[in-house]
Amino acid sequence: MEEAPPLVKTLQRLKSYTATRANKVLGRTGAFWQAESYDHVVRNGELERVLAYVVENPVKAGFVEDWEQWPHTYLAPQ
Repeated sequence: MEEAPPLVKTLQRLKSYTATRANKVLGRTGAFWQAESYDHVVRNGELERVLAYVVENPVKAGFVEDWEQWPHTYLAPQ
């Protein structure tokens, strides 16, 4: 069996860890992440759109009204 590339292994570990932690916080068990993956190279000119998508996720989920209220978001000042 062919060994997975390092990035694939890293993402698998990250998803496993975060799923375990999130399920513990939420008091649940079972699958946490969707089976699909949307990993791709961020091309020139796409970074702002991708960052906006990521930081808006807690807002879309109804956890906060503004992305800046979400304590787990990190966005370096420019």
